[in-house]
Amino acid sequence: MAKWYEIKAKANSAAEILIYGDIGDSWNSESVTARSMVTELSALDASEINVRINSIGGSVVDGLAIYNAFKRHSAKINMFVDGVALSVASLIAMAGDTVTMADNALMMIHAPWAGAQGNAANFREAADTLDRYTVAMASSYAAKTGKTTEAVSSWLTDGKDHWFSAAEALAEGLIDTVGIALPVKAQFNLNRFKTIPAAAGIFTKPLHQESTMTQEEIAAAAAKAAAAANQPAAQLQAAAPAQPAQPNSAEIKVQVLAAEKQRRTDISTKFQPFAKMAGVADLMTQCSNDSNIDVHAAVEKLHLLLGKDLSPTAANFNHRIETGESDNEKFAKGVGQAIMARCGVEKHDPQNEYRRHRLEDIAAASLERSGRSVKGMDRISMVKAALSMRPVAYGQTTSDLPVLLENVMHRMLLAAYGITPDTWTRFCKQGTVSDFRDWLRLRTGSIGDIQDVNEAGEYQHLSLPDAKKESISATRKGAIISITPEVIINDDIGFISDMTSMLGRAAKRTIENRVYALLASNPVLNDGVRLFHATHKNLAGTAAAPSVAALSAGKTAMMKQKDMSGNDYLDIRPGIWLGGIANAEEVRVLIDAKYDPDTTGNLERPNKIRGLVSDVVDTPRIDGDEWYLFADPNIAPVIEVVFLDGQSEPILAMEENFTTAGLSYRVEHPSGVGAIGFEGAYKNGGAH
Repeated sequence: MAKWYEIKAKANSAAEILIYGDIGDSWNSESVTARSMVTELSALDASEINVRINSIGGSVVDGLAIYNAFKRHSAKINMFVDGVALSVASLIAMAGDTVTMADNALMMIHAPWAGAQGNAANFREAADTLDRYTVAMASSYAAKTGKTTEAVSSWLTDGKDHWFSAAEALAEGLIDTVGIALPVKAQFNLNRFKTIPAAAGIFTKPLHQESTMTQEEIAAAAAKAAAAANQPAAQLQAAAPAQPAQPNSAEIKVQVLAAEKQRRTDISTKFQPFAKMAGVADLMTQCSNDSNIDVHAAVEKLHLLLGKDLSPTAANFNHRIETGESDNEKFAKGVGQAIMARCGVEKHDPQNEYRRHRLEDIAAASLERSGRSVKGMDRISMVKAALSMRPVAYGQTTSDLPVLLENVMHRMLLAAYGITPDTWTRFCKQGTVSDFRDWLRLRTGSIGDIQDVNEAGEYQHLSLPDAKKESISATRKGAIISITPEVIINDDIGFISDMTSMLGRAAKRTIENRVYALLASNPVLNDGVRLFHATHKNLAGTAAAPSVAALSAGKTAMMKQKDMSGNDYLDIRPGIWLGGIANAEEVRVLIDAKYDPDTTGNLERPNKIRGLVSDVVDTPRIDGDEWYLFADPNIAPVIEVVFLDGQSEPILAMEENFTTAGLSYRVEHPSGVGAIGFEGAYKNGGAH
């Protein structure tokens, strides 16, 4: 699959992204390439991103998604139009905090367009959807130019191609700076546009002809030109190199033949997956032999042929849009807020038109938005149809009932998970694994002291220490919630809320219980010795209640722990006290006291364990008298909790439940708990 963008360089908290070519892979649905770019962009840790554009446009759906992704990113976004920013590529340029356009570049804005087929109702729906695209796009152009939405709407509603030179774009407020002219880096076939200005001549040469200058050479020329003009280099694109000599007739012939060969190859590539279908081979031959048909026009003809005899499940027009401003997204947002408010997770919004909708009403509205009429359906059939909404050719949308419920339940799951208290995070290390096999945790020793050199001048060999290893793994953890048609018809919002919240709390509680179960079991490490044992020198010889003397002995034992080779002291200091509720209150008094509380009489002896630990962790899960000292888990970890692929919060997975005619939402939280060391902890059996 062709990739129309490239994250080219990342250094010094800055990154560069090239958007060269068509936007998206498909002009009729969310494309894989758009999703991958949004994912990569969201994960890009940069304080400044330079985006270079040379594109004739593409999928409006993808363009809007990319625009929003840039607007969401915390980095400063600098847009540079290197050649052309046409159609939805011009919209992406509007996401920049700064927009610079080369002096010889072009920008074009026009109305969104699409193909449709079907009856009159299908075409009316297509027109209404295009109007929604127009509104979403107009708001972006208005935000950049400072004009009103009404003022820029004519660019998107009059059916014309509105071309802007760099100077004209600057005058309209579409860009902030005009840069020095660039050598033409790529050519395009602009035949599908209604009007092409004379200035576009440099971009209408044979397809695939490229300048010999590399992007690095252009950047170097830009820096040189900026220095000469005493202007900031970030405001310029590149210095204009000397104009190359005009090609002679023989060279032109070679270029034309190469372009024609490439056109035929591109058409063949697009048609090949459907070659065995009726009529496809003939259409491919027809398109290949007509030099006026480029690959985009050929693909449109192919789509019409493939869809000629299909009976659509809804309308024959894709009305999905990847922005938070679309009608479907507003519906999803409003319904989600209304359900969350009814569950008591959010406040009721008196302006929300869906605040009084029953679940059954939402199911009907969801079906109608997908293009299915609910007229004549009985209640149970309608709800079953809404719960069984399948990903069709264009995929499920955020307004489909299964997705709506999944989003709401996931939010409630995380809310319940987040407010459920835990203690393990205060004394355990948190890690990640990428699969379910055993993962090793190594602890290395050290070499011994260097020795005196003897009279013969010989240096002695020191043995390198072997690493000690412990293992840890994640296991599958999860449960299933079932949503039946009866839950929707009965408007049982309490069931959804209670079950989801209980699972969120259970996910958090499960890890807590596993940590304390491991601690109570005193597991055997790989050296064959239990975690807390006299051999490990981390178990008190005499059990005692918390006192100045007992706590001081624990501190001393931890500080005297040596590395695996026994060559040096680790000098580990306790940072956390862990124990039952009753003992915890006494420990807080002990470590906060200015004077030694164990001293008899009226002697004011300084408390030698004052401030011994920074955190006192008490829990009812330790119901005996034992107590522990732990070091900071980031310094000397003893117990580690790992999550699969770093997913530290539970997630939902959805599937249809055939037996109930409803949906099942599986809560997944793969995790693991294990002991990975002993030096950073100390145990005392305790006493009354």
